[in-house]
Amino acid sequence: MATLALKKTVTNGQFGIPAFSDYFGQSHQGYLLQGQEYRHLFVDAVEDFFTRFKHHVYIAGQPGVGKSWTVEHTAEKFPNTIFVVVKQAMSPWAFVKMMAVARWTSVMTKKPVAVYIDDFNAIFKANSEFLDMFKNAMDKKMGDRLEYNKSLGAQYDQADDIEKQAIDWFREQSPERTGFIIPFEGQVKFIFTMNTPLPGAQELAKHKVGTDAWIKVNNRSAIRSRVKYEDLVMDKPVYWGWIADVLWHEPNIAVGSTADQKFEMLMWLWDNWDTASEHSLRFVEEQLWDIMEQYPKPSQYRSRWEKLKG
Repeated sequence: MATLALKKTVTNGQFGIPAFSDYFGQSHQGYLLQGQEYRHLFVDAVEDFFTRFKHHVYIAGQPGVGKSWTVEHTAEKFPNTIFVVVKQAMSPWAFVKMMAVARWTSVMTKKPVAVYIDDFNAIFKANSEFLDMFKNAMDKKMGDRLEYNKSLGAQYDQADDIEKQAIDWFREQSPERTGFIIPFEGQVKFIFTMNTPLPGAQELAKHKVGTDAWIKVNNRSAIRSRVKYEDLVMDKPVYWGWIADVLWHEPNIAVGSTADQKFEMLMWLWDNWDTASEHSLRFVEEQLWDIMEQYPKPSQYRSRWEKLKG
């Protein structure tokens, strides 16, 4: 078990940031480098999505390490892209209305649309029709468009003015059909950040065709075939290293904490990894740091940290 003996703060001269190597041994310095590599892969994938805008992107990785923040912060660097964020369950009609407004705005302004989906499972849960519509929309050969093939009826009457204006514009493009089509024309791309990886063909083969388990895996596998897929799920050292990198080097995380305090929080997380109730940057900042800040004496915060196990 690593010691919690604290060291004096030694800065590396860059923005007053203490040198990580002045606090941690070679093993943990190695974990930091591994975590940094994974974090950079994630950042690069997000940057590439907005810069090139060529593929839908799905990035799997552990919760609470700043994935959502990174995507949203990166989007701010691309003001010529219409950025739409979806973080909660939606009905098919609500999703279609949202996409109609976004794409109509895109056509009028000649700006592409980036749709960020933060929780794929919550949005499409228990709605296979919705999922099929979405899969077709992401398919380059069969789709690259969103189709709504139902009569609009009362739900159209309940839409707000801008939604009606967008829907009417698309209906006028194909007035002979029921519903309407929203053509993407390469100007709409989806980016997902998820805690769970997408299954491949080998996992699909484990289940009997047609069973509920097979259908569930097959649906997720179909998404994998339509995206540029990045699996950044990490083991303990890499995951800890990612958290350590953000906590140590990002000035807006655990604001006010000293290098000594960061060191103790990180070593407590490492030593209690198997019993801690959560592994995440959020856990470090909102639990460990919040308690330490409120109860600064070691005898106070350490006993309270013990209650975070289990």
